Amino acid sequence: MDSKLTRSDSSLNALNGYAKRRDGYALMRDCNASARLTAQHYLWKDLLGYLVHPDIPTRSADLKVADVATGNGIWLHDLASHAIPSAEFHGFDISLDQVGHRSWLPANIHMHTWNVFEEPPPQFCQYFDIVHVRLITVVIKNNDPKPVLANLTKLLKPGGFLQWDEVDTISCFVKAVPGGSAEKLDQLNSQLKGRDTWKYQMANIMRQNQYSEVSLFNYEYDLSMARFWNDIYVSTWKEFAKNVLKTPEQSNELEIEAMAEVREGASIMTPKLVWVAKKHT
Repeated sequence: MDSKLTRSDSSLNALNGYAKRRDGYALMRDCNASARLTAQHYLWKDLLGYLVHPDIPTRSADLKVADVATGNGIWLHDLASHAIPSAEFHGFDISLDQVGHRSWLPANIHMHTWNVFEEPPPQFCQYFDIVHVRLITVVIKNNDPKPVLANLTKLLKPGGFLQWDEVDTISCFVKAVPGGSAEKLDQLNSQLKGRDTWKYQMANIMRQNQYSEVSLFNYEYDLSMARFWNDIYVSTWKEFAKNVLKTPEQSNELEIEAMAEVREGASIMTPKLVWVAKKHT
């Protein structure tokens, strides 16, 4: 596989090494990272047209929803703000550093520290009607989502729904206006690409692991939204470069040159993937 289809070996080695240290999170948790998560959330919402896929029922009076890898909790806050008061919303993450203080949370939102590679807290096993997870590609180990899927499944009631949202890190590419240059942006984007082939098998993996009615939905944004999405991905790359690559001078130069190409009409284009699956009753 050539460099245009995957991260460079040096980037992959850096990421793999980082995953063995601390909590394995390759990005940042500062105010800029949290602002990126918030902007990213609203771009996802605009592109998908929903928070919870329309195939998933949400009208139960005692609805219980989990958002795993909740980040700063923006998805959960947005969903809870439109829900009936009796619904419960729980956010889970290995770190709650980006979440607002517990005394400021709405009464129906509860945040918990949890490592998705560990057994769920017993009180939450088979507790939720809906489990949502988004953008955890960087924590999937050995190209195998099954350990994570198994623990997410334990959270769901029989008949509950899992919604898993990701980006296609193999099919992403850089587009430029006719005659335009995108060499540096393509180099930057190549450091975000992956060998995450598990996504192409995910529907079958779900069917083989306690799920039925599995659907995969694909989404691509048009050029009118390309600059907004591009800035999200360059921001993501900056966090990755700072936290993992640790090559400040080279990374700063690459960013300056890549963004010059963006201003002349180049953009990272990254398809989105959403799986909706119902747990066997």
